[in-house]
Amino acid sequence: LIEEERRVIANNREYNEKFQYANNRIKTSKYNVVTFLPINLFEQFQRVANAYFLFLLLLQLIPHISSLSWFTTIVPLVLVLTITAVKDATDDFFRYKSDNQVNNRQS
Repeated sequence: LIEEERRVIANNREYNEKFQYANNRIKTSKYNVVTFLPINLFEQFQRVANAYFLFLLLLQLIPHISSLSWFTTIVPLVLVLTITAVKDATDDFFRYKSDNQVNNRQS
């Protein structure tokens, strides 16, 4: 593969944007508004404890084998999932703000 010669003029954004070079933006955030819920739930159910409580909830829905109501299993599971999701969303939002600060910094 033969590489072409590239010319870059420092501090001349208009000239350099004509060539469509790859940008060097930093993106460390994991989620966006659309992908937050599916990705976060997938990550949370990778944890054995959360998958175990989901399995117990599914068993609680079968009346012949259930000794307790499904409510006693779903409340702790939803509570743990919600707290973890809020923590993940907060962390990701601060990563997003930090990325924007670094990407918009004048060099």
